[in-house]
Amino acid sequence: LLDVAGTTIKDDGIVVKAFIRGLTSSGIQVTEPELAQMVDYVNATMGQRKIDVFRKLMGHDFNKANTLHNHFITAHEKLVREGAIIPIEGIEKTFYDLKFQGIRIGLTTGFPREILGQIITVLNWGKYLDVSVAASEVEAGRPAPDMIIKASGQVQREFGTTIAPENVAVVGDTVSDMGSGLAAKSKFIIGVTSGASSEDELFSAGATHVLPDATKIFSVIY
Repeated sequence: LLDVAGTTIKDDGIVVKAFIRGLTSSGIQVTEPELAQMVDYVNATMGQRKIDVFRKLMGHDFNKANTLHNHFITAHEKLVREGAIIPIEGIEKTFYDLKFQGIRIGLTTGFPREILGQIITVLNWGKYLDVSVAASEVEAGRPAPDMIIKASGQVQREFGTTIAPENVAVVGDTVSDMGSGLAAKSKFIIGVTSGASSEDELFSAGATHVLPDATKIFSVIY
């Protein structure tokens, strides 16, 4: 199970750009120092469910958080249409090689389904994926294990293949990715330094292995 931003697509600041655009279009007023603090928090919580992040930023005002979230989705979708997402170099060959070896492939993300679905469609990744789970589809986002558990269940229902959450390889670039792997008791919790976190941060968060990027995962799982 691989994360999206920073793991399978390059983290070129699209999340922060979409956040700032969404905040502006929402009409929610903040000062420049407040905006700087918010951007720092968005960066610090990469990988977590975006609505949870926005609820925290809005002081748990759910109406403001939902408004911001909706505007964030619209802004992110526009950036994707403008070509702002670029796959990690070599990741599609990695997908192909994993499928050739009979390994099930899934994506999990802190994004809602609207954004994840668009990314999969624009990049034509549906042909590689066996399952995908968005943070909007589970009770709790990362670092809870809910997306890993849901993905495992979907594979069992759709393919008749029983994969216990602890037998899933979790791959991600954030501390919260590692936390979700720990919570699921996954055998392989693979951090990648192609996104938000450093090697030390990933190991400290529970990574069993840390790689430069997700294309190197065969060095761990084989």
